[in-house]
Amino acid sequence: MASIYTNLRTERQYRASTGLSEQTFNQLFEQFKRFYVPKKGNSASPYEPLFQDAREALFFILFYYKTYPTLQILGLPFGCSDKSAFEYLESIKPALKKALETDKRLAVEVFGSQAAFDKAFEGVKEIMIDGFEVPVERDKDKRLEAEDYSGKKNLIPR
Repeated sequence: MASIYTNLRTERQYRASTGLSEQTFNQLFEQFKRFYVPKKGNSASPYEPLFQDAREALFFILFYYKTYPTLQILGLPFGCSDKSAFEYLESIKPALKKALETDKRLAVEVFGSQAAFDKAFEGVKEIMIDGFEVPVERDKDKRLEAEDYSGKKNLIPR
């Protein structure tokens, strides 16, 4: 079964789905493929394990970190269950971590310098980001509505 990875065609699609340009994705892939070991199949299962292609495995985990869908939603475009999506993420994370440690250019791209990255994450072994929107009924009084409005969505370039 083909996943959404096979539909990548443009620079804009790479950036929207992984947060990286195609060139940066390919540079990271050169490090990632050295550490990635495809998950072994289950002998009781008639299906081939996903992500035998290291590029697709890298795309899968970067797509997850960029879009942060639930595991149920993550599995849909890749043709796997939420349990399998979790297991694949856990099996791919070590290879991504090693690739990023080897290729420190990505830290510099985001933070401006390796020193700034190191300082920001001093003593941190693992990062987990969780966020969600809380629906709020709009107040008819504009002044009161403004108190509940962060304007955060206006910061995203369109």
